[in-house]
Amino acid sequence: MLVNPQQPRTSSAITIPTPPFMRKSYLKIKNNVEIFTSKGKYQTHIELRKSFYGFFKSKGHEILKSASLTPPENDGSLLFTNAGMNQFKPLILSSKETKRVANIQKCIRAGGKHNDLDDVGKDLHHQTFFEMMGNWSFNDAFSKEEACRYAWEYLVEKLGIDADRLYVSYFGGIEKLGLPEDKECQEIWKKIGVRTDRILPFIAENFWEMGAAGPCGPCTEIHYDRIGHRDASRLVNVDDSVVEVWNIVFMSNVRDSSGKIHRLGRNHIDTGMGFERLLSIVQNKNSNFDTDMFTPLLEKISFLTEKQVKYNGKLNSREDVAFRLVADHVRAATVAICDGVVPDGTGAGFIVRKMMRRSFLQGNSKLGIDRFALSDLIPTVVSTMNEVYPELGQSSDHIQRLFREEEIQFWKTVDKAKMRFDDVASENKSHMISGKKAFHLFETYGLPLSVTIEMARDVGKEVDEKEFEKCQFEAQKLSQKASQFKLPITADDFPSHSDKEKYNFVFDNGKYNFPQIKTKVLQVFKNQEVVDCLEENEKGFVLLEDCQFYGEQGGQTSDIGQLVVDDKTVFEVESAKKLENGRITVLFGRALHSIRKDLRVEQRLDEKRREGVMKAHSATHLLNWALQKSGLGYGQKGSSVDCDRLRFDYSTGDDDVGKDERTEMLKECEREMNKFIKNGGKTIVIETSVEEAKKIENLQSDIKEDRIGESSVRVVSLGTGIDVPVECCSGTHVHDVSMIGDIAIMSDKSMGQKLRRIIALTGDEASKSRDYAEKTFEDLKSMNPKERSKAAKKIDWKRVPLVDQYRLSSLLSKQKKH
Repeated sequence: MLVNPQQPRTSSAITIPTPPFMRKSYLKIKNNVEIFTSKGKYQTHIELRKSFYGFFKSKGHEILKSASLTPPENDGSLLFTNAGMNQFKPLILSSKETKRVANIQKCIRAGGKHNDLDDVGKDLHHQTFFEMMGNWSFNDAFSKEEACRYAWEYLVEKLGIDADRLYVSYFGGIEKLGLPEDKECQEIWKKIGVRTDRILPFIAENFWEMGAAGPCGPCTEIHYDRIGHRDASRLVNVDDSVVEVWNIVFMSNVRDSSGKIHRLGRNHIDTGMGFERLLSIVQNKNSNFDTDMFTPLLEKISFLTEKQVKYNGKLNSREDVAFRLVADHVRAATVAICDGVVPDGTGAGFIVRKMMRRSFLQGNSKLGIDRFALSDLIPTVVSTMNEVYPELGQSSDHIQRLFREEEIQFWKTVDKAKMRFDDVASENKSHMISGKKAFHLFETYGLPLSVTIEMARDVGKEVDEKEFEKCQFEAQKLSQKASQFKLPITADDFPSHSDKEKYNFVFDNGKYNFPQIKTKVLQVFKNQEVVDCLEENEKGFVLLEDCQFYGEQGGQTSDIGQLVVDDKTVFEVESAKKLENGRITVLFGRALHSIRKDLRVEQRLDEKRREGVMKAHSATHLLNWALQKSGLGYGQKGSSVDCDRLRFDYSTGDDDVGKDERTEMLKECEREMNKFIKNGGKTIVIETSVEEAKKIENLQSDIKEDRIGESSVRVVSLGTGIDVPVECCSGTHVHDVSMIGDIAIMSDKSMGQKLRRIIALTGDEASKSRDYAEKTFEDLKSMNPKERSKAAKKIDWKRVPLVDQYRLSSLLSKQKKH
């Protein structure tokens, strides 16, 4: 079973110790790297992708684009997309459609069941972000034998990998569960021509499961010997020098909640290959980090180091460990932010923020990279992957801005923590500073252990590092639990809790007024457990009686702000989360002073942010309406609403619209929306039953009853007249569409078959982008042809709205004709 395509995998049921004679396998690989060459030509990562798509297209597969790293809203089991099959769960569980597809899927494994975050950098194969190559057969679209033949043909004949270095494993059977040995698979490999002594039975390693319950089945794997010219059969699933390349799962069973395994009733085949690992093999490299996916980034990191430190690929070098960690974390965070994950205090946002902060710290302390310099790595990540994922280029400025903001805040925290160290050192008369206190400085204030040790030496003290490591280990266990985001809480326990106050605001005298509502703290949580209080600088969750903060839901980002007592901030709200199917909103953040149950607090929202989000959310409804009206869009497939910025995914139906025609239609959509905004019109919100809402003829959104926690729904209508945007929505909106001010479509790109994504700006941000485009146009217009050619190279196209991109391009193309 392919648990992680970058790392050797051990069975949860069987532990095989590594014999001493195998521990130097890495050195063997490195010393023999020149001899494990494939018979095929050298392939760049772009060429490898094309060969994969071309091969499976020739086998009748539909080629799909990667799904987003952000799982569907109704899949609460995942923080990130972590396997190629995630997007196909509906097909596996319920569909009877016969289908064969292939794709290369973006994945992150950092949090939840599969978490590689703490192992990155320590070896040559762990990554948090990776890509999974896969092809699928749904409902017997192709046979077990065909799946094996496709795999062997692609590796050996298409890529030219030496068959003498390949071993295959198959399921050896589990008698007590009524699962026989997969002799059919064994015979298939013999027919293909694999030597009998290279076909190996395994038990736990070759039975795949989606989770504790659900679809499962036997699997077969292809393993590659990096050293070669030997019998490596005893090293399969044991030693790093023999790596798993391809996993083929025969998904024909299902495990029920009691643990019993039954027939699924239909046969699916799910295959997976770690893209970076396969790339290292075809490029004759001994590590994923030595491929052309990573070398440009490692070279850029080297350039940023104080003494132009070079990456040497060593395991025992602290600098090389930092190189790998920084490269992986910056790359992962960049792609995650592009897919809509915002650095935050909980969930996926917490993981992204953690990766960013680790890269800031390691880059500065281990490599000597200047503070605030790591955002300079973003263009390198983008340039390496932009041809494959063009959305990265379109979001590059936004990602760099977030990196800069996060790093500024991080170093402020560290500098503040250094002052706290003086208190710790002076209160302890002993020569030893306890590891518990050192860890408190690290966990609460972000002060690295290495910095604490250096400061302790300066005052003639030492740090108990063993105790620190023990505290860190305990915290990691708690962190794994926290990543699942579960609190010991039910809505029935707190009948007085409500978040209706999130809708309590008025527009008066030309501005929005948000009342500073006082309420009671119903409960406090730390480390997912109920506590009496949160002390100063402790992080946790707070449940309020009348909550004014909007909890992240339906694509709309949450409110942030403060809880105040007697004009003193006692709790900084970093995010608000919905639990119990939306019936409870909890606030996550840091206590600045002690906060306990029954304390009365005053709520203060970040009003500028809330107003910007309201503009963007109303604009999202308007965009959905305009797209459907124009015939370009056939309904919303997802959205992310932030302050004066929105991402909107929409279905395109079956119509094949050309690029030029689509551009003209989008320009017309934007004109229609801004005309609607200029004309203005009140926002009307009614609360009605689900059944009554279904009767509304011009409703632009589907009613997702599985996501509705109550029997009634809110219906939001924007503007006046018959033909206006009307949707079921629990979000917050401007009181009048005129308050949106402006909406500018910045990009529109394909995200897969019949699916596209629009990025748009609203309010002041939209106006700024138009001003930049207009100034650029006038400047170019006034220049002679030679000056214009030079100036054109400096245009920041990502700041130019889609409409103006074509106006500028037209001006430049006229010059070329002359």
